Amino acid sequence: MPIVTQGLIALNLAVYLTGLIAQTVDLFDLEKLTDVLHFDPQQFRWWQLLTSMFMHDPQSIWHLAFNMLFLWVFGAPVEDRLGRIGFLAFYLGGGVVACLGHSMASPTPVIGASGAIAAVTGAFLALFPRSHIIVLFLLGFGTFAVSSLWFIGLYFLVDVLRHAGSLLGVRSNVAYMAHIAGYLYGFGVAFILLGTGIIKHEEYDVFFLFTQARRRAAFRAANRVQAVGMWESAAADTGDRLAKRNKAAAPLSAEEARHSEMRAQINQLASVNDLAGAAAKYRELLRQAPDTVFTEQRQLDLANQLYAQNDHAHAAAAYELLLERYPTCARAAQVRLILGVMYTRQLNHPARAKEVIQAAKPSLHEPNQTKLAEELLAELHR
Repeated sequence: MPIVTQGLIALNLAVYLTGLIAQTVDLFDLEKLTDVLHFDPQQFRWWQLLTSMFMHDPQSIWHLAFNMLFLWVFGAPVEDRLGRIGFLAFYLGGGVVACLGHSMASPTPVIGASGAIAAVTGAFLALFPRSHIIVLFLLGFGTFAVSSLWFIGLYFLVDVLRHAGSLLGVRSNVAYMAHIAGYLYGFGVAFILLGTGIIKHEEYDVFFLFTQARRRAAFRAANRVQAVGMWESAAADTGDRLAKRNKAAAPLSAEEARHSEMRAQINQLASVNDLAGAAAKYRELLRQAPDTVFTEQRQLDLANQLYAQNDHAHAAAAYELLLERYPTCARAAQVRLILGVMYTRQLNHPARAKEVIQAAKPSLHEPNQTKLAEELLAELHR
């Protein structure tokens, strides 16, 4: 549950509605209060670095609406990776950096959460560059998936170009430099946290992209007609050796080819966020090849989808395969707890239920999860 993200959205809405009511019934002088709480680079007051990010123009709902939409979409997964306290500190820090960035480019006062939310978006780009974002296409009332790398990159480029335009005299009431500072802060902090190991690497983060790029470069080098450099060593997979190995490899049987095609279809469906279709295809594959397992995140997504569809038997099989292949995965404790729920309440496997719950308990830190584990163990002892 992204409590901090939800709390920030609620606080922004509360401040906006308070200003709206005050303006309507003349409860207090909103203009004077704004002068105290907005960030003014020419009259620096330290508290304004924080208060300004919770204020929005009561004359228009759209600035607040788009900010909160972006915070909801990108904040929840970033909060999940940073933790609640870490995310709150990161968010407030992003707002401060955005204000300071704006002060270096413009002397005008500024309000709004855009800079802090740009920081969250930048962190999302570092943590989940291989993910896809579902975008609503208003003209056709449909949706389509777009790579987060392109989506966020486009927004960053637009802000840079518009800031350049403002330097050339194009008038705007948008603090583009605050956005740019937020993006750079968010991406930089997340990159450092990943690089230092404070946040554990996952297959969707920016470092995985670097790893894949190196692998592709090595593969291209290995397939050159003539080996060069390090590939000249006796142990290297040069183009000749790879060709001989491929030639010697036994061809796939009809069954293996069919399973391989199904795996490709599942990956394709999941890549466009059709998890329902991917789960249906995986259910079919598990019946034919019960040991089939995907990459850690893909396997977790498929298992979660099967669980959400109340297909407990196949969900349990998918979760068990995940634990077998990736016993130290980041969400191993939560996966064991979910297995405990299914084995206790749906599948009637008390011995396995007790085993996975007791294995999960030492790694559960959320009070509600610990309480659930105790409740399940109590049910098993009745």
